[in-house]
Formats: sequence, C-alpha cells, structure tokens
Amino acid sequence: MSSSAEAEGRDAVTRNLENLSIFWGKSPLGRLEKIPGGRGLLGFTYDPAWLDSEGPPVSLSLPLSSETRDPLISTNFFENFLPEGNAFGVFQMMKRIPPGDAFSFLSIYGRECAGALSALPFGESFEESSADYRDVTDIVSGQLALPSRERQNLIAVTNSKVSLAGAQNKLPVTLDGQRLLVSADGSSATTTHIIKAPSSALPDSRYNEAFCVDLARSAGLPVPKTELRNIGEADALVVERYDRIEKDGVSHRLHQEDICQALGLFSAQKHERRQGPGFSDCIGVVGRCSDAINAIENFAKSAIFNFIVGNGDAHGKNFSILYDWSPELGEYGKGFRLAPFYDLISTLSYAERGVDTEMAMSYGNSFDTRKINSVNFRALAKALGVDVHRFKALAEEIYESVSEYSPGIASEHAIRFPSVDIYEKIIKITEKQTNLLCQALDKIRPAKQTKTNKRNNRPR
Repeated sequence: MSSSAEAEGRDAVTRNLENLSIFWGKSPLGRLEKIPGGRGLLGFTYDPAWLDSEGPPVSLSLPLSSETRDPLISTNFFENFLPEGNAFGVFQMMKRIPPGDAFSFLSIYGRECAGALSALPFGESFEESSADYRDVTDIVSGQLALPSRERQNLIAVTNSKVSLAGAQNKLPVTLDGQRLLVSADGSSATTTHIIKAPSSALPDSRYNEAFCVDLARSAGLPVPKTELRNIGEADALVVERYDRIEKDGVSHRLHQEDICQALGLFSAQKHERRQGPGFSDCIGVVGRCSDAINAIENFAKSAIFNFIVGNGDAHGKNFSILYDWSPELGEYGKGFRLAPFYDLISTLSYAERGVDTEMAMSYGNSFDTRKINSVNFRALAKALGVDVHRFKALAEEIYESVSEYSPGIASEHAIRFPSVDIYEKIIKITEKQTNLLCQALDKIRPAKQTKTNKRNNRPR
C-alpha cells in the first residue's frame, strides 16, 4: 500500500472515530461530530434523507437545515442525555471519559437514550444491530440487597449501553415476568421500563415518589405508570417508559426532549437560579404544543401540585415534550405534546436532612414556599399565561383532590409498607402547604361583574 493510501486510510479511521451516526428510531437522523480544537464542542448535521422525508427537527433548538448546527446548541442538546454528578463520575473513572465529554460518553453508552435517539458508530446501519436481550436479574437483585454504601451504579455494573440523564441510580430494562432484561452487547433492543434503586442519601425516596405519583394521578394529572416491586430482597420503584409505544407486539421509541434541550440550555442550567428556565420560559415551549390550551392548564396544575407536596426538584429537566411522530409508525402525527409529569417527590419532607427547601422555579419572584402570598400567585398566573381567576379555579381543583385522596392513598401504601414512616410526614406537609395556598387564594377577589352580568345572575 502506498504512503498516500495509508494516510487516506488513517484519515478515514480518524473521521469515523470523531463522528457518530444519530438515529431517530431506525431512521438515520444525522451526524454528530467532534469539532477539531473545539474543546468538547459538537456539531450536528441533519442527514439529507431526513430533510427530504419532511420529518420534524430533533429539537426546537435545532431547526431543520442542511448546514451544521450551532456547536454550542448542539453540544448542549446532546450533553443533556448524560447522567449527572456522582453518576457521571462513575463512568469517568471506568472508561476514562474526560469531564463533560458528551461525545466519548455517547460513543460508548448512546445506543439507547431518553426518547427515540440512538448514537451508533459512524457508518453503522441500525439494521446491522441485533435486537437481542440479556438477563441481568441476578446482578440487579444482588446489588439492591447490598447496603447503600456498597451498592454500585446499575448501568455500570450490568455493563448496559444506555444513557439516562439525572443523578439517580437507575437502569432501563424490559420486563419478562420476573426477569429484568437489558440490551445485549452490540444490540439496539428497546427497553420499556426504568428501575430506580433506593437512594443512599434518601433511602425512602422510592416510597415518597410512588406516593406522590399516585396522589398526582388522583388529582387528574398525567403521570407514568409506576409500581413498587420487590426485586430480590429490596423494594425498587419500577416506572413504565412513556416514551415507548407498543404496536403489533413490538415496542417503538417515541422522541422526547426536556425543557432545557428545547431551549438550548446546558444541563447545569436546569435551575432558574443558575440561569435556567422559569415558568414563563417553560410556557414558551408548552404553549407550542398541539393541544396548547390543555397543555398550559396541565402545566399550571402541576405547578400547584408541586407547591402542595413541596417538590423543590421540579426544574427544567423534569418537564418534557413528547413528539407525536415516528418513522416506523407512519402518519402518527407531526406535532408534540406535554409529556406526563415524572420525578414527583416531596423534597420538603427531607428538610431536617439538609435538603434545599427552595423551589427550583420562582413562584412570582419567590423561591421560598413559606413566603409565597397572593401577590406571588398573581405573578405566577401571569407567567403561566393563565387568567388569575382561572388559575384560582385550577388551584382549588388540585388542592381539593389532594385533600380528599391523600389520606386513603397514604393508608394503602402504609398497609403494604408498614415500616415506612414517610407518608404521615408528606400528609402534614400537604396540609400546611394547602393552608398557605388557601390563605393566598382567598385574597384574590372574584372578577368584577358588569351590570349586564349582575342582571343575568339575579335569582328567577
């Protein structure tokens, strides 16, 4: 082989190593490349075939174009798929991944991400990947049985090639009876559920979240299907993936993006105090949903629910939009809708453990639930784009449902898990927060009636 041919071959290998093929479902979406000298910056370019297919953009922050998208926005979008904090530190140590190196992480773990996207070696066809699974039941059961200080990251210890955002110890799986399956090596098989391990810092967080999800469902909020399942010797929270849909016995991926991705923000900006999104920013995204009026009202109700249960972790990455389009499902729809509400938990119940009690987003210029009044709620309604009197009606709907159903749901959970004492604590928080809410809402006077309205409202 001539020296020029050898050089060309080396260049080709380098190009392949510095590029990833991105798929939406099984369809080529585009190419992700490391920017030379870009210090970790990535460039994303849509595949010409995708542009010709008239498919939607991968993100509201990355409009369709034949040109390479803004490296900063591209990097922010794909970086948001990565685990955070100590969870990412595990992979840094195992695979020697530099801090913040989204490309290196996705090249190893990107075969399945949140939503419909997969990152494969450049040039590899999705059809070349198998759809095989392997059983990790014994590994997961063994890990959950260990004391929290000895428990390892479930994705790492099972050597699963998946990427999920957040700092929690969790593992995407497919359930086969009592068996827990993950994608086999080199496989791009789809997972359908997420196992959340007990938290070492907050060991009863799984019971807390299961209770809050059931409470939100009783209040009419859309939430994923969840259950507390005994795996080996421990209870784990099992969440059904809402970004999956089954058709003819086959599970298909549905694309989603969180609010930070939609706004082109870095994951570390997920809190409003860190230059992240507030309620008005979120509504800028939610208001573009296909069913905008319903989406905005549900989002407003979620804000009230989070206030009542004291969920200070409702930040920009804990709200998502779900795209109604799939290459494999034909004309499924080309808009997007507000995804079910997830990661619902009463963080206020851990105040004595030093957990931050402030809200992730400002409620009318206040992050402190103890200092939120009618002025703040008026400002919140405005930020949400909801008439203040309609907001008051939605709030009454939520707190009445919570007050009615929370004792019964707590009782059901306590019967199943009698040694868990978190339920009574959350009930007391909801009662206190509801009282604060009612005091504030009582100061929001009814809308003034016109003379015509007064005549129409007279008894007959």
